[in-house]
Parts: sequence; structure tokens; C-alpha cells
Amino acid sequence: MNNRTNRHGIARLRENDHLRLGHFGMLLPPQCPPLPTWAEDFGIKNRCEAETVAATLGKPCGIMHDARDTSRNSTLPAAYTFFAQFVDHDITLDARSQLESEVLSRENVERLPNLRSASLDLDSVYGFGPDISPHLYHREQPWHLLVGSQVGDVENPKDVPRRADGTALIGDPRNDENIFLSQMHLLFLRFHNRRIIDLLIRHDNSHVEDANQQHLPLRFEDVQRDVRYHYQYIVLHDFLRRICNESIYNFALPMIQENANRPENERDYPFFLSSLVDNDNRLRMPVEFSAAAYRFGHTLVRSRYPVNPNYPSIEIFDERFGTVGLSPVPPELTVDWRFLLDVNPHQPYVNSKAIDHLLANELVELPERVVGPNARPQDFSLAFRNLLRGYVLGLPSGQQVAAALAPQYQFDPAQDLEFGGIPRWDGVDENLRNRLEAHTPLFFYLMREAGVLGGGDHLGPVGSAILMEVFGAMLVHHDTFLNVEGWQPDSNVTQGSNGLTLADIVRYVSS
Repeated sequence: MNNRTNRHGIARLRENDHLRLGHFGMLLPPQCPPLPTWAEDFGIKNRCEAETVAATLGKPCGIMHDARDTSRNSTLPAAYTFFAQFVDHDITLDARSQLESEVLSRENVERLPNLRSASLDLDSVYGFGPDISPHLYHREQPWHLLVGSQVGDVENPKDVPRRADGTALIGDPRNDENIFLSQMHLLFLRFHNRRIIDLLIRHDNSHVEDANQQHLPLRFEDVQRDVRYHYQYIVLHDFLRRICNESIYNFALPMIQENANRPENERDYPFFLSSLVDNDNRLRMPVEFSAAAYRFGHTLVRSRYPVNPNYPSIEIFDERFGTVGLSPVPPELTVDWRFLLDVNPHQPYVNSKAIDHLLANELVELPERVVGPNARPQDFSLAFRNLLRGYVLGLPSGQQVAAALAPQYQFDPAQDLEFGGIPRWDGVDENLRNRLEAHTPLFFYLMREAGVLGGGDHLGPVGSAILMEVFGAMLVHHDTFLNVEGWQPDSNVTQGSNGLTLADIVRYVSS
């Protein structure tokens, strides 16, 4: 194995998609006249009015607060809540837009940098690679990512690596926001390290030769690509299949597969790919996705989770154990994924909450550490913050997006979302209520659509179309497993199962 030293001044970024960092943008292409924002549709005149509407829906004890934990469970295993967050941190990072700003123009949205590569390349795990991010890698074991922490007298070999002060040594610090997400990140660190062993064994036993009849050495990039391909396969064939409307998924899947190997000028899917690719051939991350549709993961969050046999019920931010995020995982709280995922057919596991308009108490009463000491009551609610972010980024209304996507994805845009069945809805001022039903903020619209048309088990047609469009763009526009003819997950990983799921990764690293 080639263990190269990183020499000052000559380190290289080898095959690293950080070079493809882009910007945010809008999914729907420019129109003449321009598509109105939700605020324009609704008749919002200023930020104060926008905050009033956002608070009506999203404040504590508002329409979107599941204060009594009445939102039912979905059929989705709870581990996918944190896998969804892990994927989010792999493809989006907006460090520039501010909730305190006025609404941004389309031009200003397109200037917002996306500090993650929108390519499903696991840059949140690999950083810039072992040459440029050596702090993520083991010094004595070439190519291996660090695992395990030692903070003070407490050692936990089943934690992400950490500095002495407890700071996580990982590619994206957001993956230390809660213990379940931190443990999901650890799962992929361990998967990478296990793949090194398997691929070295396979390589040593193979007879693959180049044109000069020389045995080609295994490279770090080969392992990295193998891990990425398995991850991308799970995103497309496991994750999206579970969370999207079945008809929309089955409609889009073959087009993604067909277009991945077509010349760029012959692609007819995703439908809005041309508006998503900038002048430097980089993919823009649509804010309809990042600030609305993909925030469905917030509705999945439960108030309490089992961690392992000894701790069957803890809060996601549990102050009893000091697990309020950005802190070491206590050894006794090491997550046993069998309690949150369909790993063992004989082991009961919990499911996520329904995908609907209701957010659990934990997310409507965020810790002061997250919000700040001088925050107003509504600022503690993630629902309120999501709605306000939609206003700032100039998102269209749900009805406008539905009308734009319906012709391509072949669904009826005139959906009855039954707003009248929402608790506390009748208590809203009648004029405000009528305007909300006709001009609905995109985030609220998509979550209500999932609850009504998706039964809480998956997204509705509009939310599913946005996800398939954006993930399809990432898979079609970049180097992915779809570009390799006949690529299939390693049978050592799937262990004979049909396809590849997140549960297979857990079984593989545990075997």
C-alpha cells in the first residue's frame, strides 16, 4: 500500500469533488413574467407580516406543533431520520443567508455559495482526502479514517474521533449535532475502513492487468469510489424508494438510469437540469429542495428513542447525559441500530414519526444553545424558522410549484389537502385562513401533502417530484455508479439479500 507523505507545498487534490463546489439556485427556470414568490402570491408587504404568518403556523402551540405527541408513526424505520440528515449534510451547506434579512431576489439566491459538493460524493466524510485533511485519517494505518474518542478519562471506541476538548474530527461538524447523527457518521467511517480490507483481499487475489501486463496497485481513490457507489445506490434504490410516492418514483427511476449514460446534449431528464447547471458546469442546489422539500426529515423526529437494551428511551437532546449535541457520545449510549432499523427480523425496532405538518416538541422547543439567549418564543421553533427561511429565499407557494411540476410528472395539481381537518385551524382568522389555503408556504404545503396524500408514510407527488428531480440531477450530472455498466453492490455487503439497504451496511460492519 502506498503511504505517501503530505509534503508542504506539493499536496494534491486527487479526484476530489470539492473542486465542484457551486451555488444555490431555483429549481423552476426563469419565466416571463417571473413566477411570483409565496409572499407576492399571499400579499405580504413586509417582513413583519411574513413573521406573523410564519408564527401562526410554526410557533410553539401553533398549527405545526405536535405538543401532545399525536402524530402517528410512519412505516419508515427511525434510522432513516438520521440517514436523511446525513445525506443533507453531504450535499448542502448554506452559511450565508440570514433569517433576519428581507426576501432575496433570484439573482441573490444564485449568488449564495453551497459549501458542500452537490454530488453525493461523501465529502462530509472524506474532507479533502488524506493529503489535504490528514487529521481525519489514521497515521499508522494508511487510508483508514479515524474512529474512537478519548476525552479526559472517558474512552469510547464506538464514537467518532475527537480532540481532547471533545470536538469531533469529522469532515462536517454538523454531523455531531446529536448522538444518532454522530453514530450514523461513524457507521460510514467503519464502512470505509472495512471496505479497505475486503478490496485489498480481492485485489491481491485478482489478475487484473493493464495494457503493459503490469499488476495495477489498489489506490485510495478506488476504495473511496467503491464506498461512494454503495452509498449512492442506497440513496437511489433504498432511501428514495421508501420516502417517495410510488408512482412518481417508478416514473422517474428508469429515466435517471437511462440519462446517466447519454451525452449531455441528449438528456431529457431531469426536466429542469439545464436551469440547474451553471456556466461552469456545476450543479446549483435548488432552494425549493434545500429549504422546503428536503426538510421533511424534521417531521420524522420522535421525542424519544431507544438507544440500546439498557437505555430504551432517551430524548434526542437529553440533558441527563449531557447529549445536547457537539459533545462526546457516552459509551453507555452507543447506538445499537437494531432498535431503529430493520437489521434483525426477530428484533423489534421503532419507526419514525409520520411525514406530515406536525413537528415534535424537541424541534419546537430547541435548546437555548442552538437559538441564542435573547430569542423570542417563536425563534425556538424549527417550524417557524423553516417558514421564515422560505420567505427570505423567495420560495414560490406550494400551489405554484404543483402547477409547474404536474405536466412533467403527470399528476393532478388540483389537490385537496383538507386544511379544515387540522386542529386549531378553525381558530385562525378567517381571512388569513382563506389566503393560506389558496397560497400556502411551500414547506407547509409539502408536509400537509405528505400527511394527506401520502398517509404520513411517504411524500406526496409534489414533494416526491422535487426529490427525484434533484437527486436525479446529482446522479446524472456527476460520476456515479450509474456510469459504470453493470455495477452492482458487492455480495459481501449485501450478504445475499436482494439489492442493498442501510440495514445491510449495519450488518456488514458488524460482522
